Amino acid sequence: MLTKDEYIAEMKTRLDAWSAEIDKLQEKAHEVKEDAKVKYEEQLVALREKRAEGEKKLDEMQAATESNWEQLKVETEHVWEAFKDSFNTFKSHFK
Repeated sequence: MLTKDEYIAEMKTRLDAWSAEIDKLQEKAHEVKEDAKVKYEEQLVALREKRAEGEKKLDEMQAATESNWEQLKVETEHVWEAFKDSFNTFKSHFK
């Protein structure tokens, strides 16, 4: 089991990876056909919002006490899973 500090470090790594993936997708936006471009941009906005949720959870975890950080860890994992699902759906839709 990871300590609070280890988990926070892992979450920071995940957030950095999310940012890099979103940046890659943004770079590909010019390759998307005009009729799909609006939808593509909307999905990028949604992914950025999910990433922002993850960052908010990270901030909450850093401020958490030992008594409530486990609950925040569970909530953070839910945010992570939602992001992964959104990201995978996005990638499969715009191949």
